[in-house]
Amino acid sequence: MHTLRNLLLGLAVAIVAARGGHADCLCGTAADEFAAERAGLMREWLLQLPFDASTSQLERVSTGNGLVVAQTGDGNVHAIQAADAGPGRAASGTLLWSFPAGGDGGPTSPVGIGTDIVAVTHGKRIVGIERETGKLRWQEQFGVLAEEGPAVSGSWVYQPVGPGGLMRLPTNPFRPGPKAEVPTKADAKDKKKARAAKKKAKQKDGDTVSQESLEPISLDAAGLIASQPQAFNGGVLWCTTAGTLVAIEPSADGWQRNEFYLDRAPAGRPVVKDGAIFAATAEGDLVRIDAIDLAGGGLRLTWRVLLEAAPEADLFVSSERVVVSLGEEGLACYSAATGEHIWSTWFPGRVVAVSGTRVWIFDRVGRLTGIDAATGERRERFCLGDFKLPVVNQATDSLILAAPSGAIVSLKPVQ
Repeated sequence: MHTLRNLLLGLAVAIVAARGGHADCLCGTAADEFAAERAGLMREWLLQLPFDASTSQLERVSTGNGLVVAQTGDGNVHAIQAADAGPGRAASGTLLWSFPAGGDGGPTSPVGIGTDIVAVTHGKRIVGIERETGKLRWQEQFGVLAEEGPAVSGSWVYQPVGPGGLMRLPTNPFRPGPKAEVPTKADAKDKKKARAAKKKAKQKDGDTVSQESLEPISLDAAGLIASQPQAFNGGVLWCTTAGTLVAIEPSADGWQRNEFYLDRAPAGRPVVKDGAIFAATAEGDLVRIDAIDLAGGGLRLTWRVLLEAAPEADLFVSSERVVVSLGEEGLACYSAATGEHIWSTWFPGRVVAVSGTRVWIFDRVGRLTGIDAATGERRERFCLGDFKLPVVNQATDSLILAAPSGAIVSLKPVQ
């Protein structure tokens, strides 16, 4: 089995070289399995996407829900199994499907990855692709779509539309609505049993709201949406350019909407981790916000700290630590539970992954640098080689590197 896997990996490397990459494209990079091993990483898989690299290139890679989804300039979307899914399922690193989503050659938006569909926007069109098969499930056309990509949560897709709009669409518009359990005549005489039957008919999350219309509906976004929405407690969360966090969650009575005011413009997309929300503002605030577990719900501030400098995008929360880039001032790390400062380092760069004991950044001189997650000290440095396309992976602890020519490698920390 290992011999076959090595042969396949060798074939993938040969394909990379044949399709416009350099023969030494892995040499000296973290994608080289021996170099990765010295850095405490193991190469999970290496894959070359099937497209003509002489006419287009890899433009964006998204991660989530066990998939790596790549979008290429020819309008195709490629889904890769990110991790082993068990017996009888595709192995990690398997190309599951490629779908011709089309497009007008404009910038690509991040995709929404759900448990049963992948939602992709191109131009004024959004399509729902079946996760397992790559078949088109549905498509919708709008007058204008925002540049931010969709979120898939439960039974719904949430897509920013135009300046300040948000559309909700079903992941499966052809599904039948659940049949409500009707009490018998004998039960109807007992008001208590009748109420219990009615309550049972109202199921949680997507089952509850699947009794609603399956037509697309417009939601009040409370302003211009700043970044891609995301799943939150069975519902959805987004942030406006003015700093208003909006969370819509399912409840026993249908849907519950809560808002929290950062009072400042956000710096990048908020991060949801274990039900908590972490966000940074352009003026240098870092906050943790939690849902109130009481009737009526709500969002409450758990802690707020003032950063040493204005933050850049892409917060990372891993192993009870929050890591934030402070631009030219380097990186800072705080306790996720209390907001207590843990360390700062002057090495500037864009954080792309927190993997095991390392924070991995694309530094300012074009190298991949490993920072000790416990102390903030610099440990490893690799040249990027062909793997120059930043892949920000906040979904797992894998470090994913990608080349514009379509080579993608996944590295995970050695246990």
